Formats: sequence, C-alpha cells, structure tokens
Amino acid sequence: MSAFERWLLHAATGITAATGFLYLGMKYLLTRDDPFSAVNHPWQPHVLALHVLAAPLLVFALGLIAREHIVGRFQDDRPQRGRASGVATFLVALPMIASGYLMQVLTDPAMRRVLIVIHIASGALFTLWFAGHLLLAGPQRRAEGGRRGARSRRGDRAASRRLDWVRARGILALPRRRTSDLQAGPGRSRP
Repeated sequence: MSAFERWLLHAATGITAATGFLYLGMKYLLTRDDPFSAVNHPWQPHVLALHVLAAPLLVFALGLIAREHIVGRFQDDRPQRGRASGVATFLVALPMIASGYLMQVLTDPAMRRVLIVIHIASGALFTLWFAGHLLLAGPQRRAEGGRRGARSRRGDRAASRRLDWVRARGILALPRRRTSDLQAGPGRSRP
C-alpha cells in the first residue's frame, strides 16, 4: 500500500468514524431544549452532512486498496500478523456500507430502524477492528519496510507478490495514440 493510499484510508476512516459517533451522540444521547425542534443540537444536520460526504471517500479508499492489499494479502501463503483482523474489518465493512446507502433511500420506518441498528453496530465494529488491525499489523509493516525497499531497489520481482505487474499496469499499459493520429480521424493515420 502506498503512502497516499494509507493516508487516504486513515483520514477517511477517522473522519467518517468521528462524524458517525458524534452524530450518534447528538441524535440519541442529547435531549431537546425546544420540544418543537427536529434536532437535538444545532450542529446535528452539519455533522450528518459531513458524515454522508466523508463516507464515499472511505468506500473509495477501501476500493483503492482492495486489489493489492486485501486480495493480494489474502492470496499470499505466508503467515502474516493482522490477517484475521484485516479480514474481519473488510467483512464488517460490507454491511456497514450497504446499510448506510440503503438508509438514504428506504422509506419504511421499520426497515429504517433495522438498517440503523445494523449500520451503528457494523460501523462501531469496523472502527474497533480497523484500529486493532493497525495495532497488530503495524509493527510487521514497519519491520518489512526496509526489506521491501531493498528488494525493489535490487529489482527482485520474484520475491514480490504484487498483483499489478510492471507489464500489465492497468490503464497505464494502454497504447497511447499520437496527436497526429487523433487529428487525422479514426482509421486514418498520417504518414
């Protein structure tokens, strides 16, 4: 996982978890001063809006690391610290994400209550397991950091178990067209 991917995942998880727990406290633990008010705290709608805006960043960050970090580590035969906590974190993220999106579109009150319970429980478990995963896998990642860097400098590709090989770099491996070919039109190229 690159430094940017790590930073994005940690920032998105932190913002989403903080706003989620803050909204949970405002919505269910505070009492209203005004009996005619729909909110318990003046910042409650803003915290919810920030949570709804930060959650897609978390989904994007999880998708960004899914190929290399989640699937690649799962296919690796070597024993690794933090694998169980990583798998548990990923598995609990699925109902958290699904319930978060479904709460926004379903209108049945009973179904919304079920989704709220699922979202709160899976969100709390995701946050706890994510923190546990960082604590378990962090020392191993720091210890391997020097070896991994030396291995890539030597060019030892066989020792690296990357899914994204140099010759198949995804969108970067697509052939690039020259601007003269684009100006000539499709199927025609200039000599």
